[in-house]
Amino acid sequence: MAWSVTIAGRTYTQDNVEGNAYADEDNGLPAILRSVAESSALISGIYATSSTGHFVETGNTTLITHQNASSIFLPAGTMVRVASASDLSVYLIGQVTSFVGHNLQLQVTMASQGGYAADWVIGHPFTVVRSLLLDPAPSLNADLDARDFAILNASNLESYSVTLGAAYALAR
Repeated sequence: MAWSVTIAGRTYTQDNVEGNAYADEDNGLPAILRSVAESSALISGIYATSSTGHFVETGNTTLITHQNASSIFLPAGTMVRVASASDLSVYLIGQVTSFVGHNLQLQVTMASQGGYAADWVIGHPFTVVRSLLLDPAPSLNADLDARDFAILNASNLESYSVTLGAAYALAR
């Protein structure tokens, strides 16, 4: 029985894997694996990046992406959030109107209150923010007391570690 499956907007059939067709890079197993990778990126919520310098504003916007449209499934009508990687308060939210080659065209309907960036991360309207807001070193603004060893004003841990490290080295 013949079968077909659509992955990242491309339909594959039994013909794509029968005989020697599986080795065809454009249509066989390598193409199927590429489509799986594309759909995985789409599921992760981050689609593309761009270093196009751009002021934040609503309306039609074009960004030049580092990724080619043929390697990313980002069809017209997809809602995206375009956020500055270095300053998440600078962002655009809108719909893809066209993605051809490296030219991503958007109809921006929401934007932050001003700003300029050239380090854009293009992704799902919610995922980009969560993935970029993870802070591996949260700040402490309290006193620590562990096993009767107290550190007052723990927000200044770097200077404490340098002082304690120097004291340990001198004591040896």
